[in-house]
Amino acid sequence: KVRRKIRAEMMGRYYNHACGGIVFFLVFYAIVITADDYTVADGNKSILVALGCFWCAEQAFEQYAPGVVEVVSGYAGGVNENPTYRNHPEHYEVVLIEYDPNKTSYEILVNYAYRNMDPFDAHGQFCDKGKSYYPAIFYQNEKERMTAEKVLAEILEMYPDWSEDKIKAPILERPTFWTAEEYHQNYYIKNPLNYGYYKNACRRSQRLKEVWGEDEYKCYHEEEYSCFNMTVLNANGTKVKAELNAKNAPEETAGLLSRTQIIVISICGAVVLIGLIFLVKSKTYTHNKECIA
Repeated sequence: KVRRKIRAEMMGRYYNHACGGIVFFLVFYAIVITADDYTVADGNKSILVALGCFWCAEQAFEQYAPGVVEVVSGYAGGVNENPTYRNHPEHYEVVLIEYDPNKTSYEILVNYAYRNMDPFDAHGQFCDKGKSYYPAIFYQNEKERMTAEKVLAEILEMYPDWSEDKIKAPILERPTFWTAEEYHQNYYIKNPLNYGYYKNACRRSQRLKEVWGEDEYKCYHEEEYSCFNMTVLNANGTKVKAELNAKNAPEETAGLLSRTQIIVISICGAVVLIGLIFLVKSKTYTHNKECIA
C-alpha cells in the first residue's frame, strides 16, 4: 500500500509537471504566432489601418497626423505567415502607426484614417482594386472598438446624407502585422517623382476632396494644423501642442511624370537634338562645297 501511494504521488507530480509544461508551451506559442514583427518603443502605442496603397497611407500619417513617431508599411489578415508583395493571399495592405500617447490618441488617428479613405468603395481604394486594397479600421481591445465606432457615428452625424450600410470599411479585430519589404518603406521620401506620379495618376487627393469636401480635406492634410488651433487632446484627455512631420519630409512632389518617363523623354530629346545638329552641319557643309565649286 505504501509503495502504491508513493508511486501514485510520483505519477501525480509527473503529470502536473508535464501538463504545466504543455500549457506553458501553448501559451508561449500563441503569443509568438500572434505577435507583430514590429516592436514599438517603450511608452508608445500603435494603431493598424488599411487605406489602400500603403505608400500613400504612410505619407499621410507621417506628414500630417499629430504625435506620429513612425509609420511602417506591411500586410495583415491573410492566410500565410511572413507574406511578401508577391505572396500575400487574403492579406490587406496596411500601415502600423506608432504614436506617442502623450502627443495624440487612438481616436484622433482613427479620424485621420477615415479622412484618408474612400469609405464607399467596396472593391479597393482609388485606382487599386482587389482584396489587398480593401479599407478597414482595426481595434486591439474593447475600448478601441468602442472608440472607432464612436468616430464613425460622429462622421455620420457630420454627413447626414451618408448611411452606415453604405460604409464599406469594416471595424475589425486587429490581426498580426507583418512588415513589408524594405523598398516599400518611406517610398514617398526615397522615390518622390515616382510616388507623386502614382498618387496623382490614381486621383487619390482628388477623390478624397470629392468624398469629404475641400475644407475637410485641407484640415487633415496640412502641416499648420490650423483647423485645430495647433492643439490636440492626447490619450489622457490633456490638450497639448500638435507636433507633425517627425521625419521633416519635404513638400510632396506633384509628379506629372514618373522618373522612368522623364529619363526616356530626356534620352529621346537628346537624340533628336543630336540629329538636328548633324542635319544642320550636313547642310552647311553641302552649301559651302557648292559655293566653292
